[in-house]
Amino acid sequence: MVDPSCGRCRPWRRTEVSMLSSAGRLLLSWVSTLKFKIVAIAVVTGVASAAISTYVVLARTQQETQRMLLLHVAEERERSATLLASKVTLFQTTLSAVAAQVSPQMLDDPAALTQYLRSQASVRALFDNLFIAGSDGNMRTRVRRDTDQQDLIPIGDREYFQRTMQGGLPIISRPHTGRSTKAPVIIFTAPIRTKDGKTIGMIGGVLELRRSILLDNTSHDDSIDLSREMVMDVTGVVVAHPNPMRLLGRAEEEPGVAAAYQQWARDGRTIHNEGLAQIMDGYLVSMAGIPEADWMVIRVMPESVALQPLIAAQATAWRAAAAVGAAAALLAGLLGWSFTRRISVLRRRAEALRDDEEPAVQDWPHGNDEVGQLSRAFLKVVHERHLKQEETAGLLRQLQAVLDNAEVGIGFTRDGRFELVSEQFSRIFGWSKEMVRGQNTRMIYASDEAYAAMAERARPALMQFGAFDGELELMRRSGERFWAHLRGRAVVPGNPSQGTIWIVEDVTQAREQRERLAWVASHDSLTGLANRAEFESLLEQATARAAQHPFCALFIDLDRFKQVNDSAGHAAGDALLRDVSHEIVSQVRQTDTVARLGGDEFAVLLPHCPVAQAIAIAEKIRHAVERYELRWSGERLNVGASIGLVPVDGRFGKHAEVLQAADRACYAAKRSGRNRVSVHGQEPPANQSSPQAA
Repeated sequence: MVDPSCGRCRPWRRTEVSMLSSAGRLLLSWVSTLKFKIVAIAVVTGVASAAISTYVVLARTQQETQRMLLLHVAEERERSATLLASKVTLFQTTLSAVAAQVSPQMLDDPAALTQYLRSQASVRALFDNLFIAGSDGNMRTRVRRDTDQQDLIPIGDREYFQRTMQGGLPIISRPHTGRSTKAPVIIFTAPIRTKDGKTIGMIGGVLELRRSILLDNTSHDDSIDLSREMVMDVTGVVVAHPNPMRLLGRAEEEPGVAAAYQQWARDGRTIHNEGLAQIMDGYLVSMAGIPEADWMVIRVMPESVALQPLIAAQATAWRAAAAVGAAAALLAGLLGWSFTRRISVLRRRAEALRDDEEPAVQDWPHGNDEVGQLSRAFLKVVHERHLKQEETAGLLRQLQAVLDNAEVGIGFTRDGRFELVSEQFSRIFGWSKEMVRGQNTRMIYASDEAYAAMAERARPALMQFGAFDGELELMRRSGERFWAHLRGRAVVPGNPSQGTIWIVEDVTQAREQRERLAWVASHDSLTGLANRAEFESLLEQATARAAQHPFCALFIDLDRFKQVNDSAGHAAGDALLRDVSHEIVSQVRQTDTVARLGGDEFAVLLPHCPVAQAIAIAEKIRHAVERYELRWSGERLNVGASIGLVPVDGRFGKHAEVLQAADRACYAAKRSGRNRVSVHGQEPPANQSSPQAA
């Protein structure tokens, strides 16, 4: 250790500083050259090339390694399937050999059958229990691996029995729950035949799947690599599984199996012994079939476990590439920092201008190079900007004074934000001018949907015509909604980025007044129904579309209404008309229009209504009117309804023709005895109710 403060070290320090100073000057002069820039670009290019090359090589390596891995795993499944197929063949062959020794006489001697099965020690060692059944489906005998089984159960309804007897061939049953064991089992069967080949019974070998040897020697220890091997049948039911609780479950419910199972099902559930392996949903899934049993052997392994060696190799390669890249980047960074330091200073000064800060003249980079020239240009811009700001501030004060004296709300927006608003604008919306400036224009709309809808309406108009004019619902600061007449004009048509001037007027009261007047003009004051003018307008529109959209119309004339007016007075008549209108409305659909044409005449427009349905609606109206009674001054007043129904299609050119047809239909109903429905163009129907005198 050397103390830098000691006198003997000072000469050496002066020499070192001198050497460093010379090296620094040399380095600075080199950094300023084009050579440095080319070297820096070359370094960056080299680093990028190394990274890309590493990526390409690793990608190709990964593809080839995965291909080899999938091929190896597929071959493993083929071997597992072949081994399991040999077991199945052994079971079937052994059982068929035992069945071949059973004669028709033995089928009638249960004791002989029991003795025969006891003597087959090797067969009993393969199956959990054996049984023999006759053609009637009743067991003759049953022997367990270690004891005789005395409970004989009928199996005539079992699918495996029926298939064996009908086909006369050995079969393997679907996995199911055994009747006596109450455990998951599969049953191997072999037919018992006479010498002439007639099937007279069957022998069955039961394998309890929980103790089954199906998966023995077909796989290694699953706990080592977190893999699972299982067997399913063609319907997707689990036949063999390391976890006995999953037996008879659905294979597609196994973690990692669903995607492979669905693809196999879409491909037709083909059972072939060729191995297949693929990576799906983060798992390596391999499958191979056992056509003899219609089974599939499946092995599932997490992708991370299967590809662990490849992942480790990739990690090592990337670490090496990262080390090289880091070294190159460090070198490039040191060189780039020295070169761009003055440019960085220039950038910070420019950003300060953006933030309305004005750096002192001495804070700007100096020199005769490009950076120095840019600094001088920025300083000139700063000076001109200051002058423009003073001029703009004066204009804004004048403009704000004009806006504040306007009787309508005025706002200026740009890029979706308020930049200037008038005093009246603030009063309309309940926001102060200071609170509105700089805020998103969304603030005056009741919802995002309303804001988006307004944008869809206004944008095309402003782009094409430079102006927008319309009424829409806006929202005050209090949350109150109101209707506004909104007019907008783009400062530069076709260029919304230059801003838009908006004029806002509260037209809520005027709109409500218009709506009231429109309602009064189109509705009957007594009943609240549509009036004749409104109905004829709707009828005219519907008739114009009748060729494409047929409809029906009802025209109703009350029977004996004049008697009500004459006997009880006009007040009773008005009350009856109001009540009858409610009765009519209650019998039609929400899409139908009910109108009072005048006096005791009503009409109903039934859009998209077949004739049969229209007749049903007309009858409901007729019955409702017929049942109605008005109690007035101790009297019970009632009326009937003669209804003309007109089906309207393209044959009617004008709505006046529909009205004429309605008059004729109503007249036909009156002439036929009143209180009935008459369809235009048809003979009057039979009287549905007792006719009432006019």
